[in-house]
Amino acid sequence: MAAVISVIMPFHNSETTLGAAIESLISQNVSDRCEFIFVNDGSNDHSVEVLDYYFVLNPDFEKRSILLNCPFRQGAAAAMALGLRNASGTYIARIDADDEYLSGALYELLSTAESSGADVVAGGIVKKSPGRRDRLLTIKDFAGDLNSMPMTVAYFSLGNKLIRRELIVNNDLYPVKGIDCWEDVSMTARAYALSRKTVLTDKPVYRYYSDPAKPSLSKSHRDLVLRQRLMCALLLEKWFTGRHLDVKYSLFLLNMKFHAKIKLLRGKDCDVVKWRETYPEVNSAIMTLKQNSMQVRLAFWLVDILPSGIAEFFCRVVSRIVGG
Repeated sequence: MAAVISVIMPFHNSETTLGAAIESLISQNVSDRCEFIFVNDGSNDHSVEVLDYYFVLNPDFEKRSILLNCPFRQGAAAAMALGLRNASGTYIARIDADDEYLSGALYELLSTAESSGADVVAGGIVKKSPGRRDRLLTIKDFAGDLNSMPMTVAYFSLGNKLIRRELIVNNDLYPVKGIDCWEDVSMTARAYALSRKTVLTDKPVYRYYSDPAKPSLSKSHRDLVLRQRLMCALLLEKWFTGRHLDVKYSLFLLNMKFHAKIKLLRGKDCDVVKWRETYPEVNSAIMTLKQNSMQVRLAFWLVDILPSGIAEFFCRVVSRIVGG
């Protein structure tokens, strides 16, 4: 039977979490309608051995799986693109190696896609953090209106979605190699823009693990994340403009650029001057970006109008208000 869903899982040195992610795949009640594409992005731990273990335990799972090996680490975007080019299903799903699908998730997404004829279907996310209660990240159906969607993981992650493969292939919606931060944003934003029909449901389908207690990344890595976000925003704006969609989705583009530069106001890296100079058109439009709460808009509006020295005081407050 031909696969209806191609589930892509890139992984790099994921031996401690890979097993739980795989078990969440095997337990799906539509797993017989799926193909599973694992992309080993240059791992040098025992990740492949973990995958082999599940292949031995479940030969049927192995028959429906493809393992692609990158000789060296190429990054999340390149790994995802490789998986996409080897997919054959009607729909594409993506799961990170440190996350899990909830029970019945793929059935819920596929049933919604097939009954509605949608090109993009999304469900809610359960965010799990050590020592904290699980948090349900729901999404509202804005009738697929990209301008109304908040820049949150529930709306722009790939993990809680099905996207019609034809939409990706025919419009070259592959992630850009080397832009590994926001590679999911680059795909989902373009898919929303071109989707003939998008259905968003708040039924939870995906468990996303986040550890806020993890040590801070090095400054060089934080700078890399910032550069990649800004580059992703630049490339997306160019893509929307090239498709003559920049006017139609002007609010989305402003909000995307706003969130791309947020890390300029984070903690000890706070740089109010650079914030004001980066995408300056955003600063005067902050209060119009109603995808964000009034609290968020007021905080950043103050950062923009106050003297630089005083504005930097607000950076710590801003860091608590908006997630990265």
